[in-house]
Amino acid sequence: MANLIIEAPLVDGSLMPYISELDSCRDAVLLVCGDDLRPPPNRVKIVVTTSRGKRVEISIPNGDGQARVTIDGEET
Repeated sequence: MANLIIEAPLVDGSLMPYISELDSCRDAVLLVCGDDLRPPPNRVKIVVTTSRGKRVEISIPNGDGQARVTIDGEET
Protein backbone atom coordinates (compact mmCIF):
# COMPACT_ATOMS: atom_id res chain seq x y z
CA MET A 1 0.00 0.00 0.00
CA ALA A 2 1.14 3.51 -0.79
CA ASN A 3 1.63 6.20 1.79
CA LEU A 4 0.48 8.87 -0.65
CA ILE A 5 -2.70 10.13 -2.28
CA ILE A 6 -2.91 11.71 -5.73
CA GLU A 7 -6.16 13.47 -6.53
CA ALA A 8 -7.41 16.42 -8.55
CA PRO A 9 -10.03 18.80 -7.18
CA LEU A 10 -12.09 19.83 -10.23
CA VAL A 11 -13.51 23.27 -10.98
CA ASP A 12 -17.07 21.97 -10.51
CA GLY A 13 -16.25 21.07 -6.89
CA SER A 14 -15.94 17.33 -7.44
CA LEU A 15 -12.81 15.29 -6.84
CA MET A 16 -11.02 13.00 -9.29
CA PRO A 17 -9.11 10.35 -7.31
CA TYR A 18 -6.08 8.87 -9.05
CA ILE A 19 -4.07 7.08 -6.34
CA SER A 20 -5.34 6.19 -2.86
CA GLU A 21 -3.63 4.72 0.17
CA LEU A 22 -4.99 1.35 -1.03
CA ASP A 23 -2.83 1.51 -4.18
CA SER A 24 0.92 0.84 -4.35
CA CYS A 25 3.73 3.26 -5.07
CA ARG A 26 4.24 1.23 -8.26
CA ASP A 27 0.69 2.29 -9.28
CA ALA A 28 1.67 5.96 -8.79
CA VAL A 29 4.79 5.55 -10.97
CA LEU A 30 2.66 3.82 -13.62
CA LEU A 31 0.19 6.74 -13.55
CA VAL A 32 2.97 9.26 -14.19
CA CYS A 33 5.21 7.31 -16.59
CA GLY A 34 2.94 4.76 -18.25
CA ASP A 35 3.96 1.18 -18.88
CA ASP A 36 5.93 1.56 -22.11
CA LEU A 37 8.91 3.63 -20.87
CA ARG A 38 12.14 1.71 -21.47
CA PRO A 39 14.18 1.26 -19.47
CA PRO A 40 11.54 1.50 -16.73
CA PRO A 41 12.04 4.15 -14.03
CA ASN A 42 13.20 3.06 -10.59
CA ARG A 43 11.32 6.00 -9.06
CA VAL A 44 9.49 9.26 -9.73
CA LYS A 45 10.85 12.39 -8.08
CA ILE A 46 8.76 15.52 -7.48
CA VAL A 47 10.62 18.65 -6.39
CA VAL A 48 8.99 21.82 -5.08
CA THR A 49 10.73 25.00 -3.93
CA THR A 50 8.66 26.91 -1.40
CA SER A 51 8.27 30.68 -1.36
CA ARG A 52 10.79 30.70 1.52
CA GLY A 53 13.37 28.82 -0.53
CA LYS A 54 12.96 25.40 1.08
CA ARG A 55 13.46 22.49 -1.32
CA VAL A 56 10.88 19.74 -0.80
CA GLU A 57 11.50 16.45 -2.60
CA ILE A 58 9.06 13.55 -2.83
CA SER A 59 10.54 10.28 -4.09
CA ILE A 60 8.08 7.53 -5.11
CA PRO A 61 9.68 4.11 -5.69
CA ASN A 62 8.63 1.88 -8.57
CA GLY A 63 8.04 -1.05 -6.25
CA ASP A 64 6.55 -2.04 -2.94
CA GLY A 65 8.39 0.56 -0.85
CA GLN A 66 7.01 3.74 0.64
CA ALA A 67 7.33 7.27 -0.71
CA ARG A 68 9.97 9.44 1.01
CA VAL A 69 9.95 13.16 1.68
CA THR A 70 13.01 15.31 2.26
CA ILE A 71 13.18 19.01 3.06
CA ASP A 72 16.48 20.65 2.18
CA GLY A 73 18.05 17.20 1.93
CA GLU A 74 16.88 15.97 5.35
CA GLU A 75 14.39 13.12 5.52
CA THR A 76 11.23 13.98 7.43
